Amino acid sequence: MRNTKREFCSYLIFDYRGVEAHLSKMAARGWRLEKIGPYFWTYRRAEPAQVAYAVTYLPSVSQFSPEPSADRENLEELCVAAGWEPVAEWAQMQIFANQRPDPVPLETEDAVRIEAIHRSMKKNFLPSNYVLLALPLLWLFMAFSDFRRDPIDFFSSGTDFFLILLSILLLALQGVNLSAYYRWRKRSLAAVAQGGPCAATGGYRWFNQAAFVVLAIITAAYLASLVLWQRTSAGVYVLWLLIFGLILLAVLCTREGLKHIGAPKRLNMALTLAVDVILAVGAISLLTFGILRLGWFTGEGETYLYQNQEWQTDPPVIPLTAGDLTGISYDHIRRWEYGSSSPFMSRRTWSETACQDESNGDARYHLSYTVTRTGISRLYDLVLQETMANEHPDFWTITWQQTDPEPWGAEAVWRRYMDGTATGTWLVCWPGQIVELELDGEPDSTQMAAAGAIL
Repeated sequence: MRNTKREFCSYLIFDYRGVEAHLSKMAARGWRLEKIGPYFWTYRRAEPAQVAYAVTYLPSVSQFSPEPSADRENLEELCVAAGWEPVAEWAQMQIFANQRPDPVPLETEDAVRIEAIHRSMKKNFLPSNYVLLALPLLWLFMAFSDFRRDPIDFFSSGTDFFLILLSILLLALQGVNLSAYYRWRKRSLAAVAQGGPCAATGGYRWFNQAAFVVLAIITAAYLASLVLWQRTSAGVYVLWLLIFGLILLAVLCTREGLKHIGAPKRLNMALTLAVDVILAVGAISLLTFGILRLGWFTGEGETYLYQNQEWQTDPPVIPLTAGDLTGISYDHIRRWEYGSSSPFMSRRTWSETACQDESNGDARYHLSYTVTRTGISRLYDLVLQETMANEHPDFWTITWQQTDPEPWGAEAVWRRYMDGTATGTWLVCWPGQIVELELDGEPDSTQMAAAGAIL
């Protein structure tokens, strides 16, 4: 039987009534609050009992205030004298418990309570929520910019759609929470002015719980798509989560350690922020160096040098290879692939450079191809339009001339011309699929048929 349990916190810091009622219900079920945090509360098992809880606020303290705090000690002395035992604290929120029947209320002046709550909210809750309200607006702007810059990449990128869904969810979440507080404050001020108690907080808590469930589902689906659709190594995300967790732990330990040794609040904030920034920059630098210079998670495997170039000992399998087109078994190969996918479009690029030993003729061949799949006709037309666009009209003129699709076994085929000269780039189309194919030399009918059949 478990003696402790953790519970997700869906209350806002101003909802003193909801917290008091919830903790009393938990005590009646045999669970006493032991520790409180911004996201999870910890309970310990105890005998079921009728316990009254009271929430009060100390606007003068913060998460960086040194301990012991004189204001908190004075408050606890007064509360203990009235039969209220300190239980936990959450920023400016102070929680006390009392098992006596009909305990003396801690707060009797609702006008004073409203003012203390508002000062506490301005110190902790409101600034952070305004920042979180601005963040999804920035993400939406970035997604819109991606759409303007490269619409194909936008529609094939699961990241853009994840950011859009996440932005909408965060906008709704922060908007509901901020409006819940301001509506509660307005109603409470009006009620107290007429001699009544503070207003009820409303049902925002259930919305928060549903929003976090949706957030977890969206995030899990996005991570799964990165691993399954985009074939990104799961080790990247495991390492990111591990590093993020270690940075968060280091920051919390720094803050709490400085509090316990009595460091001034401003010094605590400065040192904690410095630790956070230094560790974050160090982690990004380490990952960047590891991925770009050491080849972490790239899937390239071992490499060796031949003619001052790197070649792969065990190159990955790709759909269409140089050997499929030329019939040559190459001695040295280097391949790579990348791509992205969304519910609307998938787009993946493969490339291969192959070489024979000098003793075998030193033959070389390079090919690359991008396969785009979509079941939406307008997106299909968009891919054709964007692919055939003249990207640098000031330097050269690019045109596409339609050719016979029969050798390829395709529905339609175009060839790229630059300033009137034919290039090795082809656009091979089937229903729902477009392949942009770049070949060395002039392909014959056998190579066209092989490429068309495989792709």
